[in-house]
Amino acid sequence: MYVDELKGPFLDYWVARAEGISDITMPSEAVPELRYSSDPALAKPIIERERIYIGSVCDARLGNQSIACIGEVDGRHLPFSADGYCVGDTDLEAAMRCYVYSRFGAEVA
Repeated sequence: MYVDELKGPFLDYWVARAEGISDITMPSEAVPELRYSSDPALAKPIIERERIYIGSVCDARLGNQSIACIGEVDGRHLPFSADGYCVGDTDLEAAMRCYVYSRFGAEVA
């Protein structure tokens, strides 16, 4: 599955894997205990540690989206590149996709 398609429990599963949690099972319809993509208390430490920058963009096809990349903003330009960012419906979704992408690449299995 492509990281940019991960949502909800599946995104949370892959964030947990990126965090080194190996005893987590692939979600089905059950909501996982660790909701990184919707709980700021879980996501914020990752965002800060990994230096994930979050912004917003209005795409002609997708509408208003959150956009995230890993890097530092120096005030002169945004650190986005064609292959270094992820988008999502929310800031946390974009940031957690970015984190998973940084650990596993564009696809997870």
